[in-house]
Amino acid sequence: MPVQDNSRFECVEEPFGNWMIWDNARDQPAELGALALIGLSYGSATTLCLRLNDPDAGPELGAERNRGRL
Repeated sequence: MPVQDNSRFECVEEPFGNWMIWDNARDQPAELGALALIGLSYGSATTLCLRLNDPDAGPELGAERNRGRL
């Protein structure tokens, strides 16, 4: 996923094919509550990254996680 100039979060491939979400503002892996967003599948990482960069997507993150989609 290409990084947009205004994106705080971006997807980064890890060495063994997993993905993480990088927090550009904090210069470290992103966190969702106490969960570091590392070791993700490509689909989960891209979905989370898009939602984290969309200020209107906030409440849906918990619902997606509870349905086992993340």
